Amino acid sequence: MGVLLAACLFNACSCSSGGGGGKDGGSGGGGNSDTPTHFFLPTAPGDNTAAPSLAVDGAGGIHAVYPNYAGGGAYYAYCANGCKRASDVSFVRFETDGTANNAMIALTAQGKPRVLLSAFDKVYYGTCDSGCTKTSDWKVTAVLDHGGKKEVSGPAFALDPQGRPRFLLHTYRTAFGLGMGDPVTEYVTCDANCHDPSAWKTYRVAEQLWHRSELLFDAEGHPRVATIARLDDDAEGWIDTGAYVECLGDCTQEAAWQGFPLAPAYYDGNEAIAIQPTIALDLTPSGKPRILLLARSTESQKQVLYLACDESCIGADEKWSRLALSTNPELSDGVDLALDAQGHPRVVYSLDYNIALASCDAAQCEKPEAKWTLQVVEAANAMKPDEVFLYPNCDVGAWFLHTPSIVLTQDGGARVGYQSRDVSGGWIKKDPNGPDCVAGTDMTWSRLAVLEP
Repeated sequence: MGVLLAACLFNACSCSSGGGGGKDGGSGGGGNSDTPTHFFLPTAPGDNTAAPSLAVDGAGGIHAVYPNYAGGGAYYAYCANGCKRASDVSFVRFETDGTANNAMIALTAQGKPRVLLSAFDKVYYGTCDSGCTKTSDWKVTAVLDHGGKKEVSGPAFALDPQGRPRFLLHTYRTAFGLGMGDPVTEYVTCDANCHDPSAWKTYRVAEQLWHRSELLFDAEGHPRVATIARLDDDAEGWIDTGAYVECLGDCTQEAAWQGFPLAPAYYDGNEAIAIQPTIALDLTPSGKPRILLLARSTESQKQVLYLACDESCIGADEKWSRLALSTNPELSDGVDLALDAQGHPRVVYSLDYNIALASCDAAQCEKPEAKWTLQVVEAANAMKPDEVFLYPNCDVGAWFLHTPSIVLTQDGGARVGYQSRDVSGGWIKKDPNGPDCVAGTDMTWSRLAVLEP
């Protein structure tokens, strides 16, 4: 599978693919267009932004939230069904005290956006019930001030079936664990009056660090989580491990949260763009978990693992089926997963800093005989290179695409968001008296691909 995916991306070709529905309730069926539309999500002049989080409403409108890359603040953007270009997008800028390292979005049953922004010291909650294209339409409140000791990482924010906000909070991670507090994960909830900080309640759910989590709720209101659990290991100190967690009882009690380790997560801080440990979750129409993990194989190599479980998913390894979708050594940062209304998976990931979509319409896509089809979302070498904003004495600019996320529309389309970095490099020193070229990011923007049925 990895060889086919590499061939498609490096030649900027298009492979056939199934259509979609997904986390936001699509119908599935049909094939996606072979010619996606791509554009940068809008910002105020001079702002750089990171990877967006996406949601789609029942009318096919796309809601996105994306943080400023540095300096504080984040953006909410809305684009109605059928949008094709940045000029179709309305956007609002939120202010935060310090850089927002994580921006998350969820929609109510009526399609009203709710956002959660995790900055260094504070967590902000934002709501809008009408319009949403002006700052005055929004109310954004700092609901938790943790003084830099905690954080929300990954898409760990969701609304329960009653539309009430919940998120997972954990101890702030430091490099190599130096100076880090005791590893703790907490479940944070609000039932009403959620712009009042005192309305939020915090419950310890693990004396472990669960980070880069994805939180979802099943139809009965039970939290389901895919997470990177930092587990103690006698030989290595700790190992980041992909895990599945569920709470089927009183979720204010730690004992009600039960988890199961799946496979070691892959991460590498020495790549051109650091590869973060990444996991994604979606639930079938009957509430069965499907997970995508950027995993470390027994040879300490990268692999994209698709995992499925249909019963007794805690404490029984044989209940989980596993399929390595790609073992290509050029896998780069980020994976995501969405299921259509029939439970068919649509998977996005980054390969050599290009974005690809893999789809399967089989009854059991986790089986080795299942047919997966592939499509290029965007190849970085097809983007116009930057020739203006280059680092001193650099003569080459190239785009690096990574950290994709996917949502699916009811009519079978896919929307994929990702981060697009323009990176300077080169070998020819134009000014012999100037500094050597030092490769680095010139600018970075959030980008959206629209794939129609």
